[in-house]
Amino acid sequence: MKKLKFLPVVNLIILIVGLICVFAFLYPKEEKNYGYIDNLALFSKFNMVEDLQKMKLPALNQQQKKVDSLYQLLQQQTKVETIQEFKQKVYIENTNLQRLTTEVKEGINRQVWERLNSYLEEFGAEKKVHLIFGIQGNGNIMYADEAYDFTEEVIQFSNSKYQGNN
Repeated sequence: MKKLKFLPVVNLIILIVGLICVFAFLYPKEEKNYGYIDNLALFSKFNMVEDLQKMKLPALNQQQKKVDSLYQLLQQQTKVETIQEFKQKVYIENTNLQRLTTEVKEGINRQVWERLNSYLEEFGAEKKVHLIFGIQGNGNIMYADEAYDFTEEVIQFSNSKYQGNN
């Protein structure tokens, strides 16, 4: 009689385990898709980089010409006071050039990576990629099979999006 009391509980447990097994086999897990991109190649081949450089280059060239002109004038000076004055001007303008160069490079990097990151999210969602690693050859991933390399595909996708194509 006591054995019969546990029979419904045992049957229920067997039924639950059976249902779990059926669902596990009938509904296969989604295959995880992952790959990597070469960050340096992606950045250097992204059309936006060239466009931003073309926009920012005139300001850098103008500042470089200013420094060069002051340096040439410095070379022509003979008086000690004038030489010191021109040295100070060259130093100030060269410092401005270095600051401007740094600001331009950092600004381009920031703008490009903001855009690329949004394109990478779109790429991952569209291609059902669950994980994309970024490599540079000197980081944590030292080797990966080329079958997992999405670099060229992401470059084409990103440039197409940047050009306004779907």
